[in-house]
Amino acid sequence: MNTFRRDAMISLILISLGLFACSHVNYIGKSYEPTSQVDIFFSKEEVKREYQIIGYAIGAGQIFVSTNRLQKALIEKAKSNGADAILITEIGRDNEEDGRGFDAEKQIKAAFLKYQKS
Repeated sequence: MNTFRRDAMISLILISLGLFACSHVNYIGKSYEPTSQVDIFFSKEEVKREYQIIGYAIGAGQIFVSTNRLQKALIEKAKSNGADAILITEIGRDNEEDGRGFDAEKQIKAAFLKYQKS
């Protein structure tokens, strides 16, 4: 195999792996001034402050994406939309094929919270 063909093959493999490792967050809701700190909760009972839900998000990525990476993506989206906290509501997989032949997408569903002023 010549050098050009080998380099092209390596590049194609790296690009493919990059596509597999992509994560994204879909958000619907209100936006406020960005925040720099976001608390994470896994049950309503953990939230000790009064709050309102400002929106909902789904962090998703292919099966090769770590849940830690999805959580970081959710945190960044929450900060950019002015949330004070994230309430994780569900962790799982979407088993429907996405049109590209990929399935079993990891998902983290969450509510973005804004604390009430005291």
